[in-house]
Amino acid sequence: MSDVPMPPDLLAQILSWLPVAPLLRFRSVSKTFRALIDSDYVIKLQLNHSLQTNTNLNIIFGGDRTLCYLNLDSSAKVVNKIDNPLYFAIFETVILGSCNGVVCLCTTEPDNEIAFWNPIVRKFKKIRLAPAKCSEGLGRGVCIKGFGYDHVHDDHKVVRLVQYCSLHNELVHSKIEVFSSKTDAWREVGDFPYYLCYRRNFNTFTKGALHWLVSQKPGKRVDFLIAAFDLTNDELRLVPRPELSNEHFHVNLAILGGCLSMVCHYPMKNVDIWVMRSYGVKDSWTKLISTTDVKLIRELDFLRPVSYSRSGDEVLFEKNFDSLYWYHLENKTVKRFKVAGMPRLFVTETFTGSLVQVNIGNPSGSGAKKEKIEKKDDNKRDDFLSKGFRLVL
Repeated sequence: MSDVPMPPDLLAQILSWLPVAPLLRFRSVSKTFRALIDSDYVIKLQLNHSLQTNTNLNIIFGGDRTLCYLNLDSSAKVVNKIDNPLYFAIFETVILGSCNGVVCLCTTEPDNEIAFWNPIVRKFKKIRLAPAKCSEGLGRGVCIKGFGYDHVHDDHKVVRLVQYCSLHNELVHSKIEVFSSKTDAWREVGDFPYYLCYRRNFNTFTKGALHWLVSQKPGKRVDFLIAAFDLTNDELRLVPRPELSNEHFHVNLAILGGCLSMVCHYPMKNVDIWVMRSYGVKDSWTKLISTTDVKLIRELDFLRPVSYSRSGDEVLFEKNFDSLYWYHLENKTVKRFKVAGMPRLFVTETFTGSLVQVNIGNPSGSGAKKEKIEKKDDNKRDDFLSKGFRLVL
């Protein structure tokens, strides 16, 4: 028996390969273990490893106020029920999206309650948003929200797009507002000079931007454009769309494997799935799937790609808010995916299992104290990393 020093970087690397559940258990081993696992270094290392290897992938099912999730890596396909942080809200809970393992929940207007929630760690921060500005006497209005991450400023943000049209379909109010979790404040960032094609928007955050289907004239969904709002520099731009036929079809945006994707449904004929391989490059749009399989197109109202399989040879689809299907890219076959405990009706969102948590601003009057505590914790972690960990063999 001898004490063998383990290089601290090696220990951190080993910990980063583990799922969140055992990491949470290992926090009880010792104070030094807890300090290391709670350090930004290990948290980021574990998240980056999961994203690069397409592991620790989960699907959360939302429907009314009930929430549950499924770990796609687990051999035992079991739906885990979890407490909804907004369960006691009066209005329906909506999943805005996920970033870095954090799922953003909100309640519908006029309640405007938001929860930044890590379902695996089971911790959350809850806030109530300020009501949308300018809501009376402006005609028909729509308010849609999105969730994303500003990697430059390490800031999780909620974006709210408020748009009102007159009875003659003229834009009378169309603004983008941004809530920063880091500053705990709203700010209006500018005008939105396009008409939204759809009133309901699903999570379309990728490459640092939120995306919407828009048009330059009301009701012109055939000549749609893709608008992108960059969360780092508040820049609004257009993203090129693929060349499509002039046939009548329904279209919606999605995210697949971190890439912007588009679903084109030609009623009673086929469904095409496009993927933008190189962001912002028009020629990189690739038709990944074109299928006439009746399992997908029969009685189709809504179809959205959810995720690749871990091997990358299958794509999981959500259909009509009540069923999931695996599509094999090579064999072009479709099979139903059922798991005991799935809700009857649902909206899905994928999230990566991580230790990331969102902090909302600084508590009033305790900023200096918090900074001092964080600095003390960082010194402990640095001391641990410098001395190494002695493993008894």
